[in-house]
Amino acid sequence: MTQPLLSANGVTKRFNASRSWLAARRQVLTAVDNVSFDVMPGETLGLVGESGCGKSTLGRCITRLHDLSDGSLRFDGQEISGLTMKQLRPLRAGLQMVFQDPYASLNPRRRIGDLLAEPLRVHKLAAPAEIEARVADLLTSVELPESFARRYPHELSGGQRQRIGIARALALKPKLIVADEPVSALDVSVQAQIVNLFCDLRDRFGLTYIFIAHDLAVVRQISDRVAVMYLGGIVEIGAVDDIFSRPKHPYTATLLEAIPEPHAHGRKTRGARLPARETPSPVSPPTGCRFEPRCPRARDRCRTERPILTARDGGSLAACHFPL
Repeated sequence: MTQPLLSANGVTKRFNASRSWLAARRQVLTAVDNVSFDVMPGETLGLVGESGCGKSTLGRCITRLHDLSDGSLRFDGQEISGLTMKQLRPLRAGLQMVFQDPYASLNPRRRIGDLLAEPLRVHKLAAPAEIEARVADLLTSVELPESFARRYPHELSGGQRQRIGIARALALKPKLIVADEPVSALDVSVQAQIVNLFCDLRDRFGLTYIFIAHDLAVVRQISDRVAVMYLGGIVEIGAVDDIFSRPKHPYTATLLEAIPEPHAHGRKTRGARLPARETPSPVSPPTGCRFEPRCPRARDRCRTERPILTARDGGSLAACHFPL
């Protein structure tokens, strides 16, 4: 049986939320709370949820841009959660990230060719005489002309800059790419082009993705499985068809109801709409189910006992005492 390329076990990330280091009582914000999942080689796992649910923080934990507060990460058969930056460096080639804002992730003072050549030089993956040809190949792989190597980031459009971000991630021939909302800052027409590019690159190079996004339509197009996050934890995970056609968690059903659909007047909803209440604070979350204050199906048990991910009819796992 094929082993997972990435295994996350109880991944937790906490931040100090105190306004001052002199505060009498230290406040702790748990951005990611005991998250566990596997990603198989060649698979695309979509990660969705509201703003502030911990998606991006989880992505940065996976790539070790954030150190874990607790839990473990195993990548390509090796434990990486406890490695120092020096020890992690040989594995960086296999684990790359594409960021949400392509302009902020590119040095505006350097030409595109230099930005793409830098990882090749740092990791010594190409001789000096080969670097120019490798840069040209990277530009071609993301459907940009070789002449772009002489341009600066500000001379490109948002979609072109994101293609450069993808090309830079491809430079080291990674096995896993974490894409952190890579299309949310782009126009709708450009979004479709970038998603299609991700699909083409996956098929061409055998890539594995963790694709973080707000847009559920995009996630459905590119993903094999979907994990739904709420207030730092995964509340449902399963095959994309199961999640979109037979959601088990009330929060998942609510997210799906929010997808705009033409000719949707008078349709029946899969679950009751949420009451107009604020999302609980991650500094002081509910003691039981995190979704209980907003859940139309909540009962007494939900206020005291935190549910765990459990297999449901249809194949998905849902953390809910009273699933749909």
